[in-house]
Amino acid sequence: MRLFLIGADHEENLGLCMIAAAAEGAGHQVEVLAFNDISWLDRVVSEVLSEQPEVVGLSIQFQHRTHAFLGLARLLRHRGYRGHITCGGQLPTAAWREILSDGWGLSSVVLFEGERTIVELLAALSEGRALTEVPGLALPSTDGAAPLRTAARRLEDDLDIQPFARRYRSHTRHIGVPFIPIMGSRGCWGRCSYCSISTHYHDARARGGARLIRHRSPENIAEEMALLCHLAGGSAVFCFHDDNFLLPRPGDSLERVRAIREAVDAYGVGTIGFIGKCRPDSVTRELARELRQLGVVRMFVGVENVSQPGSDRLDRRVRVEQVHEALEAFREVGIFGCYNLLLFEPGATMADVEENVAFIRAHASQPINFCRVEPYTGTPLARDLAARGNLNGSYLGYDYRIDDDQVELLFRVCAAAFRERNFAPSGVHNRYMGLGYHVGLLDRFYDDPVGLAPLARESEALTRAIALETADFIDEAIALVREASGDRDRVEREAGLLALRISAADRRRHAELDELYAALHGFAENTPRIDTRPSSPTPRLVQLAKRVAQHVSVGMWLAASTLAAQGCNDRNSVPNDAGADVVKTDTGTDVWPVDPPPMDQGPDMYQDIWPVDPPPPPDQGPDMYRDIWPVDPAPPPDSGPDYFGGDPPPPEPEPGPGALLLPEPDGDRVAVTGHFRDTAARARRSEDLPLFYPPVVSLKAAVEERGIRVTLLGGPDAIGHRWEGDGIIEGEGREVLWQPEADEDQIRVGVRSRGGVAVASLRKKDVG
Repeated sequence: MRLFLIGADHEENLGLCMIAAAAEGAGHQVEVLAFNDISWLDRVVSEVLSEQPEVVGLSIQFQHRTHAFLGLARLLRHRGYRGHITCGGQLPTAAWREILSDGWGLSSVVLFEGERTIVELLAALSEGRALTEVPGLALPSTDGAAPLRTAARRLEDDLDIQPFARRYRSHTRHIGVPFIPIMGSRGCWGRCSYCSISTHYHDARARGGARLIRHRSPENIAEEMALLCHLAGGSAVFCFHDDNFLLPRPGDSLERVRAIREAVDAYGVGTIGFIGKCRPDSVTRELARELRQLGVVRMFVGVENVSQPGSDRLDRRVRVEQVHEALEAFREVGIFGCYNLLLFEPGATMADVEENVAFIRAHASQPINFCRVEPYTGTPLARDLAARGNLNGSYLGYDYRIDDDQVELLFRVCAAAFRERNFAPSGVHNRYMGLGYHVGLLDRFYDDPVGLAPLARESEALTRAIALETADFIDEAIALVREASGDRDRVEREAGLLALRISAADRRRHAELDELYAALHGFAENTPRIDTRPSSPTPRLVQLAKRVAQHVSVGMWLAASTLAAQGCNDRNSVPNDAGADVVKTDTGTDVWPVDPPPMDQGPDMYQDIWPVDPPPPPDQGPDMYRDIWPVDPAPPPDSGPDYFGGDPPPPEPEPGPGALLLPEPDGDRVAVTGHFRDTAARARRSEDLPLFYPPVVSLKAAVEERGIRVTLLGGPDAIGHRWEGDGIIEGEGREVLWQPEADEDQIRVGVRSRGGVAVASLRKKDVG
């Protein structure tokens, strides 16, 4: 059978790679389509309709994009696709009843891990057998009753029997170094209340039985790494997407990483590096030193919250002292450490927030992003909020109110003011996350430590400056809430001013980041590489390639055959997998930033986001967060008072019921029922506090003879606004003529509606 797998593809989707390997190993044809952005919708649908595969599989990794993938399924049905549509991932596994009951057009849901289930599903479809015979599925009812689950399937205990992931496209490169995602284990021993990873594995064990943590053997991992490394040119940095790269006991971690490294070295590979993520309570200074010697370049540390009461409420089971020690241990030995702060959670107090801000300052040389903890479907946090009557929305996006009104208002201020800095794909926080990582790669793979030292100092200085600046801006937001929480007009006006100041600071930081990244890339282009790889593959590696070629999927078979036949003599070669030519995405090299989901944490933060290269194209502004599919609207007429003065604009029209609209070529719209909210930044909230429904706006630019015509899109008809920026700005309405002087110049607009404030900005260098 022909299977089309559709999912996000920011740095090779390992979930799809594993499903593809299993299906191809069973004799089926597999193609992978990237769906990174809502603007790709028509392209993906058209590809499926033109090829008419028997089965379409949707990989739903991120909860904030669930509505997009389910809308894709509905649009396929609307346009006539009659094949089998299935989906998998943590959210579909947790919400299979709701998904199959809401009429999205799905034929099944693959529960928990899907390699064996997808093979048996395809076999049943090809043989005409009842799908109820396939364990590990959820199916819609055929007689109008509730959806049902088939027999439970135990998670695979022996990960070594899984085929190597089918690499469907060439690896991306970070500052010239092949970047290769890989998986060495599955599972987590934690029980964090907000984390759907932990929930997923505990539910799987309760349902079908399994160990919470399962590991591939070091030799099995090394075999895959050796093949991939030689095919990529002899050296690579391997990003382990394990839920935890380190084990609970430091001694066990050291033994395992050392065993992997020794097994890889035995195949005669070149210089390699490791990337992973860990809990802070798994780190000691001695372990950090050893990891550095073994080639660890970067570690993402699950800091989450450093107020002990906040950490305890999230059931982190981590002492704050361990968090400080972990980050300091990595900093001392030169491993790049980065982290995320869940600054806001249901029980947060102002003192908790201030303690976390103090932590940012104490570790300013290590970059951060911050957000609110989100109640993912099925997690203990979501269940607790529901029991307290403090959960609204649906499985497509839940929302809640923070218990302390001052902290709730502070969250609303930060969600509006920091939106671009924190959550834009090319926002400052996402871009500066890469500075220390790039320095680490240059140190590991390029041979000029003396020449690198000044760039390393500059990178650390800029990282510190941005982190400290962010802490200062949060302090401004705290002061505003404390001083003016009872004055709605003042809160909204000053929140808008703060957002504009942050946007202006972003302009300066982007220019500094541009200059420093150019210098880092220039260093790579003019510095010899460290190359410990032999001139020809070792006999052991050639034998491995021949053996693997007899047992693995078509994509890897082709790659392994190439290795065995050609001896990997082309140092610039990358895997030319069977599926490489069907990836529907643009390519690029050495592009930063990462693309984390907006205001997310937990599992979404830990999958396919550190870093992204190439990044997905822009999401047509904030429309990706709205309750409709983005359609370029005609700009509404300008109205309302000046942004900074007078009464707020009159009420905006009440929104209709939550519905998505799917664009059709003939102009029709197909309603997609279901409730989706960008819960972290723009859900409609209670009106007793300011900033309850900020407008969603974006800027559209067109180059003209006299300058750049910039149009403000979105928001209600009644808004106030204020334009600022570099160069000359002519006009005051929703459309202005902008005459910038340099590529770094920025135009920005502050917008105020009855529901709140927002800022949108644009750099000249981003205008086509």
